[in-house]
Amino acid sequence: MAVISKKDSILQEEDVYFQKFVARNGDEYGLRFGEPKDAENISMIFKEIYNNEYLTPIVYDLDLLKRELSDSNNFWFVGESLDNNEIAGTGLIKKHRFIAHASKGVTRQKFQGLGVTSKIGAAGIITVTKMPQFKDCLRLNVEVRGPQIRAQKLIRNSGAIPFGLVPAYYNYGDRRAFKTDNNSPFPSKREEAAFLYSIIFNTLWKKREKKIYMLDNEDFIFFHDYVKSHTKKMNQDVLLLEKGKKDEGYELYGVSKEYHDGIVSLYGSIKEKSLDNLLKTYKKWRIILWRIPTNQNGVHSMSLALEKGFNMVGYDVGFNSMKSKLLDSVILAYYPKGGSNAFEVNYLEENKPLFNKIREIFYSRVN
Repeated sequence: MAVISKKDSILQEEDVYFQKFVARNGDEYGLRFGEPKDAENISMIFKEIYNNEYLTPIVYDLDLLKRELSDSNNFWFVGESLDNNEIAGTGLIKKHRFIAHASKGVTRQKFQGLGVTSKIGAAGIITVTKMPQFKDCLRLNVEVRGPQIRAQKLIRNSGAIPFGLVPAYYNYGDRRAFKTDNNSPFPSKREEAAFLYSIIFNTLWKKREKKIYMLDNEDFIFFHDYVKSHTKKMNQDVLLLEKGKKDEGYELYGVSKEYHDGIVSLYGSIKEKSLDNLLKTYKKWRIILWRIPTNQNGVHSMSLALEKGFNMVGYDVGFNSMKSKLLDSVILAYYPKGGSNAFEVNYLEENKPLFNKIREIFYSRVN
């Protein structure tokens, strides 16, 4: 079936489905874009699977969910039975400028085990990201629940590559009464590890800097080589290993906060005095994730990060934009309240080296 646009998909009944598939039991399903009228059914699925503990409370507020379904940058897709139009599952691809993010993939319990989840997820991601609206997109990111090996297969089948594993990344709990203020994150509840995946588009590869500066450290080298093993596009990389000096180089960084996740993200190069202040400011948060660019200046921050108790959890291809070039980033994690036990993970065979390395770091060197 030909791919149709989100706008055109709601014009005529016969054009609703951009893909059809058959489940293992022979039942037929269609994949279409979600609409505001689907809000109640979508919310019901999240309540069934997560009770009221899903990461984003918006899925339980029908008015807010309808607005999300109407947003032109949100590409919700639903899979439904062609027999009775019952919605089996849903997912979302959200586009923000040049970056897309896949999330909210969920299937009703009665439809699980029939191959419906993988069809909805993989077909939705592949089809939607080939639409004209994504022609300028650099990448699509997705976090996958660590214990769910089937979700890893789904994302792998969509063409994504793994680039990290963060212990205690997810934090489930009832957020409906949670109110944010200046520096109070949602507290630790039921935590769960997450694999980080990305579909990297050709536009990014063309702009990516292949000269990679990194700290001369076995963990940093491992992560670069691990991601490289999943894509031939990195075969031309020139890896330059240096000894960093923790407080040299210039300082250029940004900070973002996700209150519902309890995660602070740092971006760029930071000197010791500023980092000490940041660690003090965000001492009540669950995780501080620091993405450091792989240039000469970034090497000094890599050295500082290790001294302060950060540990490697990933390698992000083409994350930083500097002077018309896209630089890779190393990803390091710091747990202000100490380590977490949320590291129960199932993994595909190709993810085993990543799991083993993170486990080694997490249990032997985490702050």
